[in-house]
Amino acid sequence: MTGIGTGGIHQEDMAQFFREHDIDEYAVIAGSSLHAPEGRRPCDLLPSARSLILFGAEMNEDLFSGTRDEVTQKVRVFESMLRNVADDLISVLQADGSGAVPVRSILLQDGTIKGSLSLACCAVEAGLGKIGDNRLLVTPRFGSRLGLGGVVTSREIEETPRPEPGGNFCNHCNLCIKACPEHALSPGEIDLFRCRNVTGALPAFARPVVFRFIRYGEHIPFSGRILNRLAKRKVNTCAECLTACPHFRTRKSAGTGKY
Repeated sequence: MTGIGTGGIHQEDMAQFFREHDIDEYAVIAGSSLHAPEGRRPCDLLPSARSLILFGAEMNEDLFSGTRDEVTQKVRVFESMLRNVADDLISVLQADGSGAVPVRSILLQDGTIKGSLSLACCAVEAGLGKIGDNRLLVTPRFGSRLGLGGVVTSREIEETPRPEPGGNFCNHCNLCIKACPEHALSPGEIDLFRCRNVTGALPAFARPVVFRFIRYGEHIPFSGRILNRLAKRKVNTCAECLTACPHFRTRKSAGTGKY
């Protein structure tokens, strides 16, 4: 990214950076304007936080086809790509003297697992889309296939426009709820203790212990570090709630790119 200096980062510089990294969508939002709960705000990740930079890449249909091991490997490659983009952006910001951290850790809160910052909810506030009944982001351009990454920075960056997104979003058809093989979904809610993408990473004998830790371990020292270490075992054993969504096959229209 070029053009970073005392005058700040210009939108054309941001757009160029994301074009070079094959990112399909991005948004910048002031950290102070986000309606995030205590413990999951930008300033909880970086005390000097002033801006959140969201970015997303399209997940193609092939990503979720194949055996469990094949899907897991493909999803890990995709997630690694998003992490690399975040790391490159952080390097640029830090080289200019700005603090910056990625948004990719998880934590224990209220007896369940949550992201250190909900990128999907932040994307809604940034005007990128809406949350569906499967708790996934649905966007006008990419339907439910936009994989998200984010960076929190101490640099104040001009916000991107935040229009109320138009188009069709979740119509509460219940297809995702009906498709879930473990009945982990209800309208607007997900029971992570049933979701195969959580349980599938754990041997059956270990699940009661791990679930008890998740429910009651919030105040255990280093609980976040332990949880994130466990999360590295994650396998993608199921994507039924995603692929059953009518918006999974939404296609972006030519010429609709923001940059």
